[in-house]
Amino acid sequence: MADSLPWLFIIVASVAMVAGLASLWLSLSLALSDEVLGGARAQLISEARRALIGEKEALLQEIRDVSFEHDADKISDADFEELNEKLRAQARQVLHALDAGAESFRDEAEAQIAERLAEES
Repeated sequence: MADSLPWLFIIVASVAMVAGLASLWLSLSLALSDEVLGGARAQLISEARRALIGEKEALLQEIRDVSFEHDADKISDADFEELNEKLRAQARQVLHALDAGAESFRDEAEAQIAERLAEES
């Protein structure tokens, strides 16, 4: 029994490694495949959407910077409240614009999910 224990661990580790690699392969092949419809893919990577995502990231970074400067006592409480509210309002507008752009993709994704579930039933 003691002689077979290391072999058992080797076999279990090998099976786990093969399963992990197979899972990674499937994930990558689905991510890189053309299964997403062309219109949806174009919508996801459109220039306007990229610009909105860039603006969102910039606003979030600016909110963090203002908060850091307030914590370091470089900005007064009143100025911080004003800047923070203005930046958060802009970020909300950008997030709403991003959500509005994803609505048609969401509908398409839900239709594909329903279709696939119907096929499996």
